[in-house]
Amino acid sequence: MPVGFSIPGRPLLGAAAKALPGTSRNYSFTASTVGAFLYHGDNGKERLGLFGALIVDNKDPRPLDHYVDDDGAIVPVTQDNLDKQYVLFMVDSTFWGTEISADGATQRPLWANPTPGAVLGEIVRFHVLSIGPGHTFHIHAHRWLKEGTDKVIDTRILTDGFDTHSFTVKAGSGVGAGDWQFHCHLIAHMEAGMHGNFKVVEAGGDGSAIVGASPYGRILLGPEDVPGVVTFEVSDEPASWFRSARGDAIVGLPFDIKTKSLEVIAPGSSVNFTMSDTNAVHTISSLLWPSGAEHMPFDQSAAYKGGGFVTLHTPGLYVFTCKVHPYMFGAVIVDDPSTEGLDLGNPAQDYTIDLVTGIRDLPTNSDLAIRLLTTFFVATAPDNWQDYSSGVWNVTFPSLPVRISGAPRSEALTDGGVAAPLSILNVVNAALPAPNPPSIPGIGEVWVNAQFEKTANKTKPGTITVLDAGDWKVKRKIALPAINRETGAMLHNIKVGETPSHVLTLPTNDQIVVAINGQNGMAMIDAGASEVNRITPTQPHGHKSAHPHGHWVSADGTRIVTPNINTDDVGIYSADGAIQSRTATGNNLPGAHPIAIGMMPDDSKIYASNLLHHTVSVVNGHTGDLVKTIDLIENYHPITGEIDGPVGVLPIQIPVSPDGKAVVVANTGGQIIVIDTETDTIVKMFECDPGCHGANFGAKAGGGYYAYVTSKFSNRMFVVDIDPNGDGNIEDVAIAGTVSLVADDETLRDDGIVGMAGMGGQGVLAIPNVYNGWVQKLPSNFKESLTAAQLNPGQ
Repeated sequence: MPVGFSIPGRPLLGAAAKALPGTSRNYSFTASTVGAFLYHGDNGKERLGLFGALIVDNKDPRPLDHYVDDDGAIVPVTQDNLDKQYVLFMVDSTFWGTEISADGATQRPLWANPTPGAVLGEIVRFHVLSIGPGHTFHIHAHRWLKEGTDKVIDTRILTDGFDTHSFTVKAGSGVGAGDWQFHCHLIAHMEAGMHGNFKVVEAGGDGSAIVGASPYGRILLGPEDVPGVVTFEVSDEPASWFRSARGDAIVGLPFDIKTKSLEVIAPGSSVNFTMSDTNAVHTISSLLWPSGAEHMPFDQSAAYKGGGFVTLHTPGLYVFTCKVHPYMFGAVIVDDPSTEGLDLGNPAQDYTIDLVTGIRDLPTNSDLAIRLLTTFFVATAPDNWQDYSSGVWNVTFPSLPVRISGAPRSEALTDGGVAAPLSILNVVNAALPAPNPPSIPGIGEVWVNAQFEKTANKTKPGTITVLDAGDWKVKRKIALPAINRETGAMLHNIKVGETPSHVLTLPTNDQIVVAINGQNGMAMIDAGASEVNRITPTQPHGHKSAHPHGHWVSADGTRIVTPNINTDDVGIYSADGAIQSRTATGNNLPGAHPIAIGMMPDDSKIYASNLLHHTVSVVNGHTGDLVKTIDLIENYHPITGEIDGPVGVLPIQIPVSPDGKAVVVANTGGQIIVIDTETDTIVKMFECDPGCHGANFGAKAGGGYYAYVTSKFSNRMFVVDIDPNGDGNIEDVAIAGTVSLVADDETLRDDGIVGMAGMGGQGVLAIPNVYNGWVQKLPSNFKESLTAAQLNPGQ
């Protein structure tokens, strides 16, 4: 990439362009002011490490600064009084450090989250530089002067973007020796790892700094025998949502590693997460880890645009996700060098793992563990996705040997307990069937959010893919935001909040309701408006953010129901924002992760899918009481893999049919589940594609309804007919057909498709909207195509 040189707030001498790859360029500046100044590469990669500090010292006898003495006296400091200097960079949720000698002649890197040191009474100058989100800097038990004033402070606010602060302390002044913590005062940053210790020792002790984790240390191919650190860049790039900063190099190794989201480190090394390439907010949250691992699970109480830092000691596999975007995965294998093969579980406990859902000591040769491993290698490698336009499916796993639980079974990765490569799971040239559209057309259009499809003139992926339900062909690709439905012309680009997820309208007045998944509320936008009218909170002020996801609205428009992923409950709110009830969905177990809502046409029952518990909660729509929990994996045996009935793994969208007869559940594990609402029991399971996610209902020509189901990691849509013969009995529910989401030469588009064609199917909208409360208000041209039963759903 082209690289420049910039010093925020300080001019360079003469204009100089960026240096192009393979070239060099000189830049000049005048060091006219004493202090610390940040410089950076001026190309958007600063938070990955393309930054540094310019320390301008004062060599004449004038005071450089002041410090607070033991008795509170303010003592001037000259350059000659300094015993040492430390530079601490605050980047996302990590400190990076450098130590400078008192005279400025030598320096050494302290790397990530180091421990600066000093002898009691030494005069130490700190230079704190912030890159990215703003922070506060605080050291326990020490005070200093605010720049240019005689005000004594112990905390300094550093603003967003780039900021610097220099100050001087007398080590242990007034408090003595000890390990004095320094940290960011923002709770989300501190709990994500932004803290360390200033080590002050008694006279005669060793006041040297302790070096932190180094990118040259004990990591895969690391050359030095010191604690290592790897960095994952959290991004909006499909599949590479947790992208190793050296992911291209890892993919280039001769081990068939197709994912850029995998790292290998030694015990005691660390993982650094930086949100430097994303427009969204995220959490860094543990999904699974080696049984009994220290400091697990790792989790952030709320999403923010920052990062995380965690040190891993126990050998085994660690998988991290984002609670706001639970299809994002990053994996780290901590490998014990004394064992053969890469450790996928804790060697001290027969290579078992624990899951965030409460499962403990799961053998890594179990069917569930291997399914989770397969899901990771499919989700994080586009080469492993199902591209139906190619006709074949190949899944390639790394050829590295692995070590899993010793008791083998026929499908296990071991042969008598001996380590074997993951490539035993490879799928080669599996035939993918051609699309087979339904023989009976649907009515209107089906709009699909192909979230991973890339276009030529947008930096971020995503299109609206419009299918004609009459001939099942893709008629339009739209890369723009709020648009005119008929022409595709852009109307508005409305800022609603961090990471909006789902959009609905109130059937009473067409007011738009947007779930702000990365925050704690719903944005309400008046029909036709170009800005947010108000934000309705989903959790009282001062409480843990709820992070609402796939909500639903009652047919009379008086209530909004949200699944709150961060508080594990279903919230029912009045249209004016009052909280009516909150219902826990986890059966007193952690990590249910309710993610989507469906409602009966008369609002009598609410259905909530619990992603990580593989369950559906049935809630009384009037009282908010929990009525039933439907276990979607009751017929699945996680150790042997035996299945003796319908199974749904990782349920996501869960619409109720407009006539109230059926619930269709899209499961990212690759299944479609159909539930009978009269008995709230599962009546049928169908195989779906990897990452099965989006689901919604539309009208079927001649009467009845189709459920349209899409997948993140394939480019076709399933059409489910819930009552093929129209007799009212849904036990004959069937797959009516499959439809391609790939554009052809006749497809209208507002931008060129350049990659991931038709991939990332998540949100689905059928037009006309035939749900109760909305269907009655359709224009006459839509009503003419519907039957009397479709015009009066649930009657």
